[in-house]
Amino acid sequence: MHFEFIEISYNKLDITNGEYISINNNKILDTKNYIFLKGSLILGFYISEFFSDDDFSNKDLIHLLTKNIPTTQNRSDIGGKINTSKMFDCYKQYINSETKYNKNNTRVMKTDKVKYSFSNNTKSKLLNKENSILKKLVKKVSKITKQYFSIQETDKAFECYSHCIINKQLRSAIHQDSNNKKDSLSALISLSMDRKLKKSYLNLVDLDLSIPMVSNRSLLVFPLVDWRHSNNMIKEEELEGRISIVFFDK
Repeated sequence: MHFEFIEISYNKLDITNGEYISINNNKILDTKNYIFLKGSLILGFYISEFFSDDDFSNKDLIHLLTKNIPTTQNRSDIGGKINTSKMFDCYKQYINSETKYNKNNTRVMKTDKVKYSFSNNTKSKLLNKENSILKKLVKKVSKITKQYFSIQETDKAFECYSHCIINKQLRSAIHQDSNNKKDSLSALISLSMDRKLKKSYLNLVDLDLSIPMVSNRSLLVFPLVDWRHSNNMIKEEELEGRISIVFFDK
């Protein structure tokens, strides 16, 4: 497998978490594979055509990825700035001139009048126990991860990774996975279950990089705990069938 090398360059943008941004450049092409470097240190890698249709054809896997994905109100920045169009009606009553927000305006804070803090609706399922349905996918992702990184597998649920989150119909606003384990890796997969979304982009916001995630094909392994990221614009009709899978350490 041939890789090109990309030396990252940090330049923090004057934009807050919870906002949306589209980065459109051709620094990363979906016809090539890349290794990301910081000096001589390998930070991560991108493989454009890593998966095949067979990897996501199992009926049990399709059911796991698409059914019974709960709607949650606790994702803060990733769900964007508080917006009443992105919440259930029962939450809208708490949005008024006296509402208290976190610093990024992505979470309504608990007060005497608001019993629980909450964010915009997002659909996601968190897994932290070994799952036989994911076993084949986990082995494939872990095998390639271990080719480039020394991973301590101490009874982790997903070999190289301790957790997995499944996101449904999500375009991520700018956020950082700051609750992940320090200096850990994340493995990102983007799927389109109805095949309407050919490609989405994962922006590494402060690195001026936009990673083309070819649906059902690409793999990105990167320390997302350390870097802000988001998605480019995705049309509503293309977002409907979008699933993203992230393996990570916590």
